[in-house]
Amino acid sequence: MDKSSVYVTMPDATSPIALPGGWTAVNQSDPLTVVGPESDLTLSFVASLFATDAEEMLRLAWRRVKPDFDLPVRQKVEMPTADGWDKVVQAIYSTLESESRVVIAIARLLGGRAYVTLIDGTKAGFSRRMAQFAELNDAWKPAGLKEPSVAGVSPKTFGEDERKAMSSFVGWAMRQIGIPGVAIAVVQDGRTVYAEGFAVTRAGGSDAVTPQTRFMIGSSTKPLTTLMMARLVDMGRFAWTTPVTEVLPGFALADPEVTQKIEMRHTVCACTGMPRRDLDLIFRFRGVRPEDRMAEMRLMRPTTGFGETFQYSNYLVAAGGYASAHGYAPDLTLGDAYERSMQNLVFEPLGMGQSSVLSIHSPLDAAPHGRTLDGDCVPIDPVLEEFADSMAPSGSVWSTVLDMARYVNCELRNGLNEQGEQVISRDNLLARRRSAIKIDGKTSYGLGLMLTEQQGLAQVTHGGNTLGFSADMVFFPEHGIGMVVLSNLRAANLFLSAVGQRLIEILFGAEARAEALVTSAKKALDDSLASIRLRVTMESEATAWIQDYVGHYVSAELGPAYISQEGHGFRISFESWSSDLGSEEQSDKSRHIVLTSAPFLGSIKLQLTGDPNILLLDGGQTGYRFVWHHKGHS
Repeated sequence: MDKSSVYVTMPDATSPIALPGGWTAVNQSDPLTVVGPESDLTLSFVASLFATDAEEMLRLAWRRVKPDFDLPVRQKVEMPTADGWDKVVQAIYSTLESESRVVIAIARLLGGRAYVTLIDGTKAGFSRRMAQFAELNDAWKPAGLKEPSVAGVSPKTFGEDERKAMSSFVGWAMRQIGIPGVAIAVVQDGRTVYAEGFAVTRAGGSDAVTPQTRFMIGSSTKPLTTLMMARLVDMGRFAWTTPVTEVLPGFALADPEVTQKIEMRHTVCACTGMPRRDLDLIFRFRGVRPEDRMAEMRLMRPTTGFGETFQYSNYLVAAGGYASAHGYAPDLTLGDAYERSMQNLVFEPLGMGQSSVLSIHSPLDAAPHGRTLDGDCVPIDPVLEEFADSMAPSGSVWSTVLDMARYVNCELRNGLNEQGEQVISRDNLLARRRSAIKIDGKTSYGLGLMLTEQQGLAQVTHGGNTLGFSADMVFFPEHGIGMVVLSNLRAANLFLSAVGQRLIEILFGAEARAEALVTSAKKALDDSLASIRLRVTMESEATAWIQDYVGHYVSAELGPAYISQEGHGFRISFESWSSDLGSEEQSDKSRHIVLTSAPFLGSIKLQLTGDPNILLLDGGQTGYRFVWHHKGHS
């Protein structure tokens, strides 16, 4: 054991574990309670007998930590797992928006016991330390926990029976959850052995999804960006350890010392402590160039130390991609340089002929979709997806499952393309798969790739989500197997996880959990929508008070907002998109203006303040102020 570390023993566990740096234990018995470095996040670990009434069981666990705990449950979700636990029950509790507070209970059930993790802290604290929470939670392994494993199992060959099993499952799962369209490809031993499209490119339409249908792949772009970067390292344009300022003159963060410290590898390792700032991208993107995004970073700084914990920053990945592209084509704008570098160094060498950095509005493109409050999948305005254009290296690529299968095969063949040409050195390909920072007990982040263990199998993966698409890319290097799943619906992650689980069941004989994942995902979706409908109303009587806030507002970071009355309802218009509005009343009778249109569905709330001219938007580690500009129409 490291004598400098603080060790604690979880209830019912057989051996102690080390706390992440800076964490302290304030109670070492059952319940074990630990506090984060900034003292704004508390975790408690409670072991108890399992009770049929899950909410009451969780309430009793809370009262062992806080005797006066009485927060109501906002949403409860029950999920099966594939890591040895019988079931997981999660409850999210209602708190006042003005508190910016996160209160969650997670009970993992094993036999007749419940192992309950209690989370109470600020949204900022939870956002900063989420990975360290996950690391601690995963380390809680009571005696008797046996994680399922297919290690040592030789996979089947993906043949006709496996094809039928996968297609049958995907079709059923799509119908259960309600997904407009999906395309899937499976590769094995250097070949694409399965490529299928399901349902339609646009809800209500008749154009079928095929393996040639183009989808936006979101953050599954990141491995392609780091592949491009690795090729430039091969070419000697820079090294992984070259300071970014040497490759992209003018790059700067708010802290000059940190600016000089950041090397090319740091831009794509999620290990520098730079926080997520995605709201900046979503609200204001019309006419914003990559150069403008890079300039915005001069006001940003890390919120945790280098190598301290995992924090995911689309801004920083974009900086690494644009810096690399500038090193390749210095006479072009950053956007054009990135397009050229991806075309010349990734798409063409790998034969990804249908892939592009930005949408080309091809008839083969799938339409983006979100859900309504009733749960229906509806197309959303494609302009919403243009938010990624100025951050292209982080998530703007459009591709097909056939093209992405060619990329996965290059990874599995250690840098060879389909013609057998070594397009990237094995060393620099694999440099991207070395752990740079922990995400949880089994998962770490490399350079634009996630490295994890899945039921005893070493797995490399990276998913992607935009406002209307969800994607997943996964491969098992030791077995020469990979899969790509692309869908035209926002936040379809549980569906993607179920498809990944089904692949392991089909090829490795893993315990059947995929169908239970889908059933639970459907219930979780229904419960979530019901919870939103219960909290948020669009009835004219309940929203009439919004009339007092009609007018123009401006946020320094997010741009303009205009609240208007339309008939008996209200809408809000931002720079490039708009949403219907509803009202949510809190337990203290305070009210909030809530965005209710797809794809946001109550997830974005404008808080009233003591000043009637200011509306607040809580972005976790960043708060945004919309300030009254003037009354009336545009």
